[in-house]
Amino acid sequence: MDFREHQNNAKKNSRIIWFLYILLLLVSSFLIGWTLVVGLNLASFYQPEYEQYSFWQNLSDANHQAFNSAQIKLLLGVSAATFVVQGLTTLFGFMQKSDGHKVARAFDGILITEDSASDFAQKQALNIVAEQALAASIPTPAFYLIAESGINAFAAGKTQNNAIVAVTQGALDNFNRDELSGVIAHEIGHIVNQDIKLNIQISAFVFGFTALFFLARFLFYQAAYNRRMDGRAKIIMLVIAIIIAVVGALTVWMGRILQAAMSRQREYLADASAVQFTRYPDGLVRAFEVLKSGKKSTKMTHPSSKEYAHAMMFGIGGELFSTHPPLEKRIARIQKKN
Repeated sequence: MDFREHQNNAKKNSRIIWFLYILLLLVSSFLIGWTLVVGLNLASFYQPEYEQYSFWQNLSDANHQAFNSAQIKLLLGVSAATFVVQGLTTLFGFMQKSDGHKVARAFDGILITEDSASDFAQKQALNIVAEQALAASIPTPAFYLIAESGINAFAAGKTQNNAIVAVTQGALDNFNRDELSGVIAHEIGHIVNQDIKLNIQISAFVFGFTALFFLARFLFYQAAYNRRMDGRAKIIMLVIAIIIAVVGALTVWMGRILQAAMSRQREYLADASAVQFTRYPDGLVRAFEVLKSGKKSTKMTHPSSKEYAHAMMFGIGGELFSTHPPLEKRIARIQKKN
């Protein structure tokens, strides 16, 4: 397997997806700015002197006014303000998810140390984490055990210095040492490739789009409960709220698609890194084959699992968008069959 080639391809595809994220943020901000300015113009047309004009004529004039020299600065200003609000929401989401230990504890994870390891499987996993971290030339991440029977693993944290690796009890119960080494090396690969930080950024980006729902709800309540507002103005504001909600729903939906696409590329990259660290591709292949038969499950039942599905090594089942490549393709890449 030419893992360096796969690494380069995955990084290239990730850059393309990042570009699409920024583009989506800019487009959604402009659409909200346009909707608000056109809505304000349309509301101003509900005066006696405009009664002879149809709604569509007023809408056309409101749109033209939004782009004339007098209002273009307002349009750009509102769009920029929307961009900033979504950016601040993204930053808030990033800060909320930056601590890998908090993420592990969100799954009720138990921190395993040399003093607390209670059986051979835990001690072996702890040794593998240290071994693969040494191979990758990074500080040894903290190791958490998740009390789930489904086979899965993930890495979390903002930097290599505060990263954690979490493995489910199902993985310890069903993988031998070589297979578990491949799985943990895969997670170490995520840390080395800065995927743990990338996962936080992606989640925060999608979270940032939800700011549009708060704006839509604010406008809806203003229209529904403001008794001083004219009835026609209320209708316009309700329409604006609906449009913003639709734009918000579409951006979150498209963001989830990009999140899943990014996740698939980083899984290939981490697989390649695991081969690089272990120098034993069969270990990871055998781990995949344990799951390929369908007799063992990767499903996780904890409520936090859906939020972090993109960060898991294997799909958890029930995801709206596929965050992981098919096992057959991952095996084929490792064995260089494609």
